[in-house]
Amino acid sequence: MLAISLGTSCGSGIATSDSLLNSPLEPVSTSAESSNFGPSDTTQINTPSATTATTTAPGPTTAPTTTAKAPTATPFTTTKPQASASDCYLTGSRSALTLAHERPTDRLYSTGNIDVVVLFTDFQDVSATQSTQSIFSIISPGGENFLEDQSNERLQLSFEPHHQWLRLGSSASTYAEAIKTYDGHRKFMQEAIDLADAEVNFLGAEAVLVVATPNATEIRYGPTWMGVPSSPLRADGQIMTNGITSGADLTYWKHLWYPHEFGHSLGLPDLYGASIPGRGGWTRPFSLMDDISSSAPGYMGYSRWVLKWIDDSQVRCVTANATVALTPLATPTGAKLVVVPLTSTSALVAEVRRATGYDAELQREGVIVYVVDTNNRGRNGGSYGDGPMEVLNNARSLGEGESLTHFGVSFEVLESQSTQDLIRITFNDTDG
Repeated sequence: MLAISLGTSCGSGIATSDSLLNSPLEPVSTSAESSNFGPSDTTQINTPSATTATTTAPGPTTAPTTTAKAPTATPFTTTKPQASASDCYLTGSRSALTLAHERPTDRLYSTGNIDVVVLFTDFQDVSATQSTQSIFSIISPGGENFLEDQSNERLQLSFEPHHQWLRLGSSASTYAEAIKTYDGHRKFMQEAIDLADAEVNFLGAEAVLVVATPNATEIRYGPTWMGVPSSPLRADGQIMTNGITSGADLTYWKHLWYPHEFGHSLGLPDLYGASIPGRGGWTRPFSLMDDISSSAPGYMGYSRWVLKWIDDSQVRCVTANATVALTPLATPTGAKLVVVPLTSTSALVAEVRRATGYDAELQREGVIVYVVDTNNRGRNGGSYGDGPMEVLNNARSLGEGESLTHFGVSFEVLESQSTQDLIRITFNDTDG
């Protein structure tokens, strides 16, 4: 869910399959507030074969026409941005989840080694029907491999599984209700910790993962618990303020479920729940924090920058007309982001996505341009909350010769090669 404050839980991305118990995942809390980025929120989309169209109400549009062009060895000529990357750091409120550059203090470190103790639970009325090893294989090693790839090997996840079913003291439905509140969720995990404590050494553990037997269908989804030091999880003198529990949807989302929830443990908000007709999410198909089953389920480039998986040297902070070459986000080297600051809490961002790696099923490659707003505001608000990030152009990437204008800033793809795209950024006097 979105706009979550300290001391609450967060569910995973919205389910769309009958295999997920015929129902979308329910959020723990909602925000009724609906707000806009501003009165001048107008986007222009230019294509080689169409006149400029100005829209004030987002919605499905016809995909821009793209002319395929063979890669050329001609080097790109770029103009140097006028600001350092630090000039594009966004501020924001100090909350459990944020896209501000200063990360929440109680969330996990985003680089280095993270030790996670894994516990397995069943219930008084629902006994496990599979081995802990078979259930754990859904999560590992797929989860670790994904996070290592997305972090450019800067984050290593170390699971420490305790392969024993721990029988909790109440029914599955009791815990299904418990995970909807901060204290209930904490007590659920603490009970599992206490049962395992005699055999498990929790010293050095930064987080805990409590896996509920998936045949306990009463627990439909598995949320993240974002704790505070005054009311943490405790074991062996260790204090933990980050925990995750699984639900029946684990068998649907498979190994990408944990990286989504782990994103919350790193401080990233959900990006689903858009009220824009036909969209469903603010960034899909480009983000795991939107729809886990997307065709391009990597983390957004801006999020990777905030998490220090992209260096400042790979970010082009643009405050005046410039031409910039970006390499695809999935490749480790080269410039990755164009960031145009709008206010101290908002910016326009551009990155290049290709059908490679975890984005291999992406249907339309190219440059995506999106708004980041650390105040967690969306253009129309959202049914589950407000969206802190939104991909423009109806979530369609820009190909060679295509452009869009937003808040008076134009992004035009001058040339597209297999290894990089050349983008011209132009600041206009008005929004057109």
